[in-house]
Amino acid sequence: MALLRKLASVRLPCTEADPAMVDRLRVLEAAGHIRVLIPPVHVDRDHCMRQPPATVLEITPQGRRVLSTGTIEEETPLPAMHRRHALTARSGD
Repeated sequence: MALLRKLASVRLPCTEADPAMVDRLRVLEAAGHIRVLIPPVHVDRDHCMRQPPATVLEITPQGRRVLSTGTIEEETPLPAMHRRHALTARSGD
């Protein structure tokens, strides 16, 4: 959530070169909070893996909602799945 807040405070598009941050951007993209262009990793002339910089294009409406509510979906409790499962299990008795 801190990275999403940081992105909301900078002018987009912006680039990020740190591979660890690029991984965090992948997580935000997978959650649907941002749109980002992440070039594929490639092997450089010295035979080392290189991650080119990622470009964050925008914060999505879902990402803006998360920022305004301060709640990430994973933090929201799931609807009474245990009760439903328990009722289903009992109905078979």
